[in-house]
Amino acid sequence: LLSAAVGLGLAAGVGATPKPVLYGYDVVAYFSLDANDPGVLGSSLYQANLTVGDLSNSSKKMDTTEYTFFFANEKNKNAFEKEPWKYAPRWGGF
Repeated sequence: LLSAAVGLGLAAGVGATPKPVLYGYDVVAYFSLDANDPGVLGSSLYQANLTVGDLSNSSKKMDTTEYTFFFANEKNKNAFEKEPWKYAPRWGGF
């Protein structure tokens, strides 16, 4: 899973301010949009970091990443936190 998180493509240099994934667009909102609808811009008021499991041992510890997602509302943020890999982009490219 860690390699999948690294593959998301958000590059933050040393000392750089991390930018939100997908320029701050709400990844959860995309699941409720019609094909021609514009994306929904999230807010820094509702943000969450992607977490990954440590598969190197039997630990159930979840580590946060530098991949910060913005959401339009608390409901979408909670949905992402419950199932982040359902909503996180799988192939990067942003």
